[in-house]
Amino acid sequence: MARIIVAEVCPDCGSLDVRATERWFQVALDRRGEIDEGWVDTLEFACRDCLAVWS
Repeated sequence: MARIIVAEVCPDCGSLDVRATERWFQVALDRRGEIDEGWVDTLEFACRDCLAVWS
């Protein structure tokens, strides 16, 4: 079985030296049950060369 690996590339400088972080937080809304059982996650990328941040 072949596997494909995709590297995240910085959109500003084109660097491959990128880190990823996941942020988890609980939604404090009256309707939070309608939004992924009250938990929302965010995947954020940051370039170690130029310090750009994107998601």
